Amino acid sequence: MTRLILGTRGSKLALTQSEMMAAALRAAHPGLTVELQIISTKGDRILDVALSAVGDKGLFVKELEQALLDREVDFCVHSCKDLPSGVPDGLTLAAFPQRADSRDTLVVKAEVRDAAQLSILTLPAGTVVGTSSLRRASQIRAVRSDLVLQDVRGNVDTRLRKLAEGQYDALVLASAGLDRLSFTDATIDGPRPFEAVDARFVSLPIPPDQMLPSVAQGILAIECRAGDDVTIGLLAALDHAPSRAAALAERAFLGRLEGGCQVPIAAIASLDGDTLHLRGLVGSLDGATLITGALTGDLADPAAIGTALAEDLLSRGAAEILAEIAVQAGK
Repeated sequence: MTRLILGTRGSKLALTQSEMMAAALRAAHPGLTVELQIISTKGDRILDVALSAVGDKGLFVKELEQALLDREVDFCVHSCKDLPSGVPDGLTLAAFPQRADSRDTLVVKAEVRDAAQLSILTLPAGTVVGTSSLRRASQIRAVRSDLVLQDVRGNVDTRLRKLAEGQYDALVLASAGLDRLSFTDATIDGPRPFEAVDARFVSLPIPPDQMLPSVAQGILAIECRAGDDVTIGLLAALDHAPSRAAALAERAFLGRLEGGCQVPIAAIASLDGDTLHLRGLVGSLDGATLITGALTGDLADPAAIGTALAEDLLSRGAAEILAEIAVQAGK
């Protein structure tokens, strides 16, 4: 009997995602034993500072990757959007399961007037919106400079509780997280009412033409040691080719821009037969400038499409934005 140890963060969402993948592995390989081992990351421990100020790349994954390298665990399940664009030597991304909803979502309390009709574009002036993402903030500021953006940290339950208590009027979260936690129903095409933390809310998915999502948002990435052929072979059952192609294109885009939590960068890939369509964005922190672009290419080389789109944006002003942000960050 084969036994694998899955390293995971201890948050409710991380555990849910890891349990999903463990169950899928057991189903694909009868007799396989998969055990979870909880590992705390820097991003889990520091909750009173904005993500962009804590550090940068690897905030939620560094300790998990070290556990892999130290052979304490056999594989890890990550939210792909949390991964740096580069993989440490000795490790590999062995599988990308099928992507969930890639969109961001606006969350408001159900008792708010006309809650189901609200959007980023129709929120009342002065609405206090909680988000820990510079990417989201940049795109919101570009169209709604009259909204008040405040940083929010903590797991999904914590953020929803803060919303219920009135610390914020609205939140922007990832649709995939709410769906995977079974708060919302992914089959609903429109406003998604739900209950959590003893309160009632409405989730309003934001179309990509209003807000491009984070790179690889909604995709899980399964990481293991590069030389562990047995584990790599077992994990292959979880790989979803279209999601892998999207992840590789979007991550190559991010990698060429050398971006992370401190830079407003967004991208979304879609597939049409053997063709991959990629849209990308680099924004200034104040939202005054958004450099956007799109590129279509052969599905056989998704990373090349991501790199080419990044080069296009760099040539049209993204390089100046990135340089200015680097100066502000003291790099």
